[in-house]
Amino acid sequence: MMATFDTRSFYTRGDSLSVGDSREHVERALMNSGATDVRFSQRGCLSAIAFRACGRQFRIVISLPQPNGTPGVQSDVVEAHGQAVTTKAQELSARRFWQAFAFSTDAKLAAVAAGVATLESEFLAHVVLPGNRTVIDELEPVIASAYRSGQRPSIGNAASRGTD
Repeated sequence: MMATFDTRSFYTRGDSLSVGDSREHVERALMNSGATDVRFSQRGCLSAIAFRACGRQFRIVISLPQPNGTPGVQSDVVEAHGQAVTTKAQELSARRFWQAFAFSTDAKLAAVAAGVATLESEFLAHVVLPGNRTVIDELEPVIASAYRSGQRPSIGNAASRGTD
């Protein structure tokens, strides 16, 4: 059911890979593993990857690295140089972030391919439920409430309320 894939060249290229290369790698890896309808979207500092596999829909929403707000400098020349350095640092941060995401996706897919796990168990938090919310969207408030109260949650009741 799940295909194997070769990622050796991907691992050896380090953070020289562009964001686009890493995203393309994720898309190819998912498709090689049997996923269909793989789509990427971005809104502000959030990026989403959606796909279908094993009779389920999945949506992974991730927060992208943000500029660290380096304070401005007085001199125009120094400021221009500082902006270039900041831009390069942001690009490097984005490349590293997307490569790490690609590595984590590869690890999940390798576990599935080896029979160690199922696709649904590896991506359970990202399964899209009826109503267009993911498992993690539904369970985060339930888990937070359980930790605040110290009580084991009643998943059926809490999930149907949609509150904590």
